[in-house]
Amino acid sequence: MTTVVAAFVIVAAVAIVIQMGIMLALYLGMKQTATRMEGVATRLEQQAAPLLATATDILDDARPKIAEITSNLAESSATVRAHVSQMAETSAEIMERARLNAERVDEFVGSTMNKIEMASGLLESRVLTPVRRVQAIIQAIGTGLSFLRSNRSRSAGPRQPRSREDEEMFI
Repeated sequence: MTTVVAAFVIVAAVAIVIQMGIMLALYLGMKQTATRMEGVATRLEQQAAPLLATATDILDDARPKIAEITSNLAESSATVRAHVSQMAETSAEIMERARLNAERVDEFVGSTMNKIEMASGLLESRVLTPVRRVQAIIQAIGTGLSFLRSNRSRSAGPRQPRSREDEEMFI
């Protein structure tokens, strides 16, 4: 069994040496990578520093302007809201006045139409009806006179044409 233990110790020693070689290779690779990363970080820092400084200066310069713009925008919004509110109130008032005036005009037109109807009815009953009666009486008298003239003319002699006055009365 001693040979087995000796073989095992030899295999273990070889494995440890191989592991040590792999660990040394990883260490050297990591050291190179770290060196390269430090170089890249240094270059990046050198190039980014002026850019960051410029951006910081721009932000420092813009900060009061942005604050002023924000306050102006808030004031403008408040002013616009107030004007819109006033315009809404004014338009509502105008609409109400227009509605009231439309009602007044409607009442006026209705009242006027009623008065015209009453006046035309009154005119019909008080003026035109008596005028028609008088006209009918005049026409009847004219017809009666015409009848009497025609009877006289038949008894007096040959028939004579009607006078122009009689014809105009019927027109």
